[in-house]
Amino acid sequence: MGFFKNLLKSIAKVSRPIVSMEANQLNFKINSDFFYTYNLENFDIKTRHDPYTVDAFTIKTDKFYMEYIKVDDDTTWQGQALSLYEGFLVEQLKLKKLETLEEIEYEHYTFKIYKVDDFAILHMIYIWEINKDVFILDFDSELFKTLITNLDKNYIYKYENYSKLSVDFDSSIVKLNAFKDYFNLTM
Repeated sequence: MGFFKNLLKSIAKVSRPIVSMEANQLNFKINSDFFYTYNLENFDIKTRHDPYTVDAFTIKTDKFYMEYIKVDDDTTWQGQALSLYEGFLVEQLKLKKLETLEEIEYEHYTFKIYKVDDFAILHMIYIWEINKDVFILDFDSELFKTLITNLDKNYIYKYENYSKLSVDFDSSIVKLNAFKDYFNLTM
């Protein structure tokens, strides 16, 4: 009986989502044994609706903006989700230039640092799972640095002296999907 109980516990650990929200906390899976928990304070959460999503919401704080998108099984993105989101950002922020300074991938995480219009930097954390995409725009770099150093103890952050882009961003790719066709029914 103990063998099966341990087996079930092991399967449950491995199958837990990479990112989840519970009781005003964001939980980020670092590995099967460790989750980083970020306590949310002073945040605004909005449920986003689209016929092709199962679950979608945005979280806005003074430090970051997050968009969580879980699409239906018969839905597909009309391109690579991260590239579509980058185009969405350029359009919504009315940017002239979004240049990638650094891109690092760890399993289900992609960390990107962008130079924005040659005057500031923007940190993005992209997390993907089957049918789920999470985009985090980190305006103060705290969450970015914490997650990346939990995944790679040897990571060295080289952008302390750069100005960080801080905008009042509250736009949703899910909300605009009806007009822009970012994702739709699989043919």
